[in-house]
Amino acid sequence: MTTTARALADQVLEARQSAWAKSDYATAIVQTEQLTPEDAKVVRRVVADAGYQGEEMEQMVKQVSDLVVGTVEALADDMPATGGD
Repeated sequence: MTTTARALADQVLEARQSAWAKSDYATAIVQTEQLTPEDAKVVRRVVADAGYQGEEMEQMVKQVSDLVVGTVEALADDMPATGGD
């Protein structure tokens, strides 16, 4: 069974949680809209451990990276939501 990009992104978020707790990870990721080099290594390892290889692995790494960045940006978004006026 193939692991979904969302499940892999969740694994990356869980794996990086303790490291991120020690630093202001969200600021760096949100400002650059990309993962740090250490985060990218974790994404590649998680995707490879799920059995992806070659071109399929590269595509999944991109998908998972995008999901992780999007999740971090959403969690860091402290702007109040505006209601329908």
